Amino acid sequence: MLLIDDLLALPFRGLLGILRKIHETADRELNDEAYLQQKLMELQLLYEMDEIGEEEYSRQAAEWEARLNAVLQADDDAGFESGAEGPGLGAIGGGEGVTEKPHAA
Repeated sequence: MLLIDDLLALPFRGLLGILRKIHETADRELNDEAYLQQKLMELQLLYEMDEIGEEEYSRQAAEWEARLNAVLQADDDAGFESGAEGPGLGAIGGGEGVTEKPHAA
């Protein structure tokens, strides 16, 4: 009986595997900083080789830069929400040995 169950579930498992791969690819395209930077560089190369016009370049570059900025902002927000601290006094020595200048009279 177990073998029959496995055979009946096989097409659904294959479909589930395909859907997972599609999800991973879409997630990479939307949230991978390196991928977005690569797309911006490819776009710039197309523009420099005169394969696309300035208007098309500007439109697409704005779109890719907006996606990249959204990913960078989300990464920053996630870092601060998880308790990670940004660079502050602790990152540069905590202020030890700092003295005030005397006020000139």
